[in-house]
Amino acid sequence: MKKYIILVAGALLMQYAQAQTTIDRSKQPTPGPAPVLSIKDPVTYKLPNGITVLVVEDHRLPKVSASFVIDAGPIAEGSKAGVVSLMGSMLNEGTKTMPKAAFDEAVDKLGAIVNLNSGGGYTSALTRYFKDAFTLMGRALKEPAFTQESFDKLKSQELTGLKAQAKNAKAIATRVTDALVYGKTHPNGEFETEETVQALTLQDVKDAYSKYVTPSRGYLTIIGDIKPTEAKLLATEVLGKWSGPVLTLPKLAEVFNPAKTEIDVIDLPSAVQSEINVVNLVHLKMNDPDYFPALLANYILGGGAQSRLFMDLREKHGFTYGAYSALGSGRFQSTFDANASVRTAKTDSAVTRFLFEINRIRTEKVTNEELTNAKALYNGSFARGLEDPARTASFASNILINNLPADFYKTYLQKVNAVTADDILRVAKKYMDADNIRVIIVGNSAQILDGLKKSGYTVNQYDKYASPAIVAVPQK
Repeated sequence: MKKYIILVAGALLMQYAQAQTTIDRSKQPTPGPAPVLSIKDPVTYKLPNGITVLVVEDHRLPKVSASFVIDAGPIAEGSKAGVVSLMGSMLNEGTKTMPKAAFDEAVDKLGAIVNLNSGGGYTSALTRYFKDAFTLMGRALKEPAFTQESFDKLKSQELTGLKAQAKNAKAIATRVTDALVYGKTHPNGEFETEETVQALTLQDVKDAYSKYVTPSRGYLTIIGDIKPTEAKLLATEVLGKWSGPVLTLPKLAEVFNPAKTEIDVIDLPSAVQSEINVVNLVHLKMNDPDYFPALLANYILGGGAQSRLFMDLREKHGFTYGAYSALGSGRFQSTFDANASVRTAKTDSAVTRFLFEINRIRTEKVTNEELTNAKALYNGSFARGLEDPARTASFASNILINNLPADFYKTYLQKVNAVTADDILRVAKKYMDADNIRVIIVGNSAQILDGLKKSGYTVNQYDKYASPAIVAVPQK
């Protein structure tokens, strides 16, 4: 028996020794195949007035929340710029039968949250109080008070906010970037001013409400300690008889990038640093095969503290506290945008580094380490998100709104892990422009213009409202 045990032990030791010689511990193990995720689909109902109801039953906590979203698409306000936002704020100012003070008190007594905006509303409460909280949200949506007193108060607050932003470099950069990229008459490029807000009337707010706050193209997501049949009955009771105009998504004319890369400067003498946005228009739909490679390409370029832009502009050169990029997607045109707040004296150098890194990801394959790290980030982030019922509930509405395959999220990790370095190179060339891009800078032009003009690119000057600046010519 002893001899048998010794022989078995010896065989095991030999197998172990052989295993040690075949394992290269200097290399990271190859990950296994990504799983097809088991994500519970919400129970879906369609109300006769156009509202799609999505219910995610979750009894782990005695709590229910509901969000209502109106899919109106980009809204062009024209000379009424600011009216939609103001209208959204006024939805929180009580109803026709409940003044604001009484409405707020009713919400507080329930220990609930009820918030409204121009695109819908949100409420959350303990299970026993959810019906009352949801009813209050529905009442605010359907029967807003729209009093002159509330309008005057909110209009005054909006004007005060605009005055406070008059010398805010980030606010100016955001406004001018959108206006230059899309054009000031485009829904994504227009902006409110003190003049447009000052000209608004209460009737303008009421007209905007009548036009855009409607059950048409509405998505109501109810999550929590509630059964689907109960949720449907409640939605029907509170919102089922609500009527309004039928919305259609706007058809927007395509906007184009500049024929050649240009630098657009907005002078702000009080700026203590330069706000830089390197921007080009893209059209990337979520159901496009490029979507997942584009996610990873953007992360590698500027998605976090380990990205190329961050490591170059901050860690290597010390121009900024952080440099990042973002790549939009959806049914309408969006942007690729790389940005940073940099030291004034290093503005031209920072622009050079931005363009260098954008060009590099378009012309050189990313390393295996970069690609592996990017995949790990998205795998981990997606997996953590599945713990939140609200996240999984949003999957269903995203699938409907963006016309995605039914298994889009169930095979999410497979699509992420299937991306190759060649895919990254292909989408970077397509969506991260190098020859037809705008470099938009808000800063002290007296200190940065000379350096920028040496870049070889056309340098344009604009005012804080995206109009060509009239530059004084020094007298001889």
